[in-house]
Formats: sequence, structure tokens, C-alpha cells
Amino acid sequence: MKMVKSLLLGSAAGLVAVVGAQAADLPVKAKPVEYVKICSAYGAGYFYIPGTDTCLKIGGYARFDTYVNAVGTFNPAIASTTGAAFNGPGVGVWAYPFNDADDSDYLTRVRGVFDMDARTQTDYGTLRSYVRFGMEWNSQSGAGSGSGSGFYFERAFIQFSGFTFGYTQSFFDTGLNYMMTTPYAGSNTWTTLAAYTAQFGNGFSATLSLEDAANRTTGVQMTGSTAQPVFNIATGATGLTYTNYQGGQQAPDIVANLRIDQAWGSAQLSGALHQVVATEPLYAGFFPGAASTDSWGWAIGGTVEFKLPMLAKGDSLFIQAGYEEGAANYLGLSGTAQGKATGVGAIDITQVGGSLFGNGAFYTVADAVAINTFGDYSLTSGWSLQGQFRHYWTPGLRSALYAGYLAYETPDNIVAAFNFNMWQVGVNTIWSPVKNLDIGAEVLYTKVDGSVPLGNYNSISSTGGNNLALVGGSTDIWSGGVRVQRNF
Repeated sequence: MKMVKSLLLGSAAGLVAVVGAQAADLPVKAKPVEYVKICSAYGAGYFYIPGTDTCLKIGGYARFDTYVNAVGTFNPAIASTTGAAFNGPGVGVWAYPFNDADDSDYLTRVRGVFDMDARTQTDYGTLRSYVRFGMEWNSQSGAGSGSGSGFYFERAFIQFSGFTFGYTQSFFDTGLNYMMTTPYAGSNTWTTLAAYTAQFGNGFSATLSLEDAANRTTGVQMTGSTAQPVFNIATGATGLTYTNYQGGQQAPDIVANLRIDQAWGSAQLSGALHQVVATEPLYAGFFPGAASTDSWGWAIGGTVEFKLPMLAKGDSLFIQAGYEEGAANYLGLSGTAQGKATGVGAIDITQVGGSLFGNGAFYTVADAVAINTFGDYSLTSGWSLQGQFRHYWTPGLRSALYAGYLAYETPDNIVAAFNFNMWQVGVNTIWSPVKNLDIGAEVLYTKVDGSVPLGNYNSISSTGGNNLALVGGSTDIWSGGVRVQRNF
């Protein structure tokens, strides 16, 4: 029995040794694969980043635009922010606001944009970060230059426990727009900000925001209507502008709003304080940059949107109005969310023999203008009103109608008041044959009309002398284009 027991134990030990040797030759078992999981907490399109509790949504679009008498995002060639439309890429020298034979008849742009929305639930609520950027190619990358590509940046912000930090839509605005163009009547600006939003329930909220003044600063015009004599060929006619005595920002814009969002639509009332800093001019006895003064401009705005499902699913109407003193960008005027216009108008020029003839309009835009030769200035003012209506003819076919008006006024106590008004009407139609594909066309009419006829008027130069400056007049322009966009 003892011999049998020893034999069994020895056999078992040998078997274990053989099995152990064979097991050592087998591959190590792989770790479990972490599959991407759907995150339904924030709506469709989100998924969990593997190994984290953060939900991520990735999207964007590819877009093709063709513009006629417009640049950028269907911005009509009527302001200084549309300079590429006024000077071809070759030898032409007649820049904004001059229209001549060297200007491009059409322009194109292709843009590819990506966005990432990351959200994490915390004990303090949702932590959100959002980034939207891309690249674009333009058939003319700027006034007097040829085609080119460049980086496009639109959004980058963090939201946490009611706070927002980063670059995004100003809290003065609602960001509503049914058009392809950015209308001139009505504020629509992206800016750097730090804000806090309080939610009161039932759709009511209020926001206090400190926003970078640089994105709202238009300029301080301390030299009359313009600092450049025009139609003086000996000095070159490269465009019209004014000497800008704007100082650097010393305080952010202070913006606040009250808002309601409910089933019938939404409404918002906004206010802003905007500091105007002016460097004292040389002609008043100051060394430019050595001394400055400041005052505070302000703006107020209101927007209401009504959803109209009784007409068709998706139909809606919104109306926006605003008033400003010393804060011209809060009117709109520029036709872009990322730029500021310092002038509006367009002048068609022709040459007969050795003489030049011009017909059209040019008016400067500034937060403040000089009222005398002692360095004193006063704030400009203005008001704007716009309305947009969107209608779905079918689920895949929609149209939008836009009408807007604005008035800009220089102070009453200057020698010549170069006031102007602008109105626009436009319509577009967009066909979506399949989901997330838009094929559309838009037509826009813009008119600028002012208080004086186009002519040479006396103005003060940057050194205190007298110049003849071309300003005044009336003009209009038809613009538009075609867009094809695929969202993903």
C-alpha cells in the first residue's frame, strides 16, 4: 500500500510538471476590449470616451460658397470689412470704397470645420468644453492679393456651474439668423468673455458678462470726415479711411441680459456699457499717446422669436431692435461676426480722358468724432431694427425673408453732420434633398443714403491742417450667391 501511494503521488507530480510546461508555452490572455459606449444623457450623437465618464460629440461641416458683389459669408460689398471686393489681385490700386474695372466679378470660398463638444456630469452640474475650428480656401484672400488658404477659428469655451469662459457669442446677442449673410442691422458678434448665468426656472435666466472691448471697438475719428484727400492722383488713391485715435482698452464691456425660453419661442432684453478711450491729437498740442481721455458709451437691445407651427413645422419669426451711443458695433453695421466696419458705401469711378468721375456714397463709422480742434470729442449714436421670417414649404424645402433698417448719427455740435441710414431686404431658398445636405441661393439688396451729397468737404488733418475729403452721397448694391453645405 505504501508503495502504491508513493507511485500515485509521483505520477501526479509529473503530470503537473508536464501541464505547467505546456501552459507556459500558451499566449497570455488579452485584456478585455473597451468598446465605445453610447452616452444618452445629453442627446443624440454623444459617446463615452473609453476609460472615462466624459461624453464627446464630434461634428462639423464641409461648405462651398460662390459670391456675387459680396465676400466672406455673403457680406455685400458695401463696407470696409469687404475690402477684397474692391481691389483685384493684380496692379489695381483703387481700394475700398472705390469700384472700378479691376475688381473681381465673383469670389469663391471652400471651408471645412470641425467641432468637439465634451461634457462630464459633476457634483456641481455639467462641465462642458466646446471647440469649433477649421480651414478655408478663398479665391481672393484679401484686397490686392491672390488666392490663399488659412486657419478658421470660431469657438472655444468652458462652461461650469453657471460660468462661461472663452470665445463665443456675445451675451448681448441671441445669435438668431435665418439668412446666409450676417445682416447689417442688428448686433451679432463673437468675443472673448467671462460670464455667469443664473437659472430661475420655467425658462427664465439672467446673465452678467465681462467681454473684451477690443471686439466691439470701432474707432475714434479725431480728424473730421477723413484724413485722406482723394482724387489726388499724385499721392495715390488707395482708398478712404480716417486717422484712428482710439486708445487701448482699459476696461471690458459690461453686458447683462434677461431671457426667457418657452414652448412659444424666446425673448431677451440686453444692455451694455462700452468704454471709449481717445488718444489726444497732435494738432491740439498733445504728443499722440502721451495723453488720453475716456468716456462711456452704452447700448440696449431686445429680441423676440415666435415659433409658428400652425403655419408649418419649423416656421418661425423674430424681431430685433437696438439703440446705442458711443458703441457703434452694437448696431451691427459690419456684416460679419468677427470684424468691425469703419466705413460704409461704395463709389463707382470712371475715367474720361485725363479726368476721373465718381458716383456713389462713403460715410465713416466711429464710436466718437472730434467736435473741434482742441481734442474734444462727442459720442456717435444710432438705432437699428430687423425682422426675419422662415417658412418650410416642405420638410426638405425652406425659405427666409429678411428686412432691416439702421440709422447712424454724428453729434449735432460738429460743423458738418455726416449722418446716414441703411436698409436691406433679402430672400433665400434652401433645398435639403437628403438629411444634413443644404443647397441654397440668396439675393440681397442694400441701400446707403446720407445727409449730404457726395463731394469734397473740408476736414482736419492729423497735424491740424485743412484737407478736402470725399464723403456723402447715396448708393445701392445687389448681392448674393450660392451655397452647398454638408453637415455631419
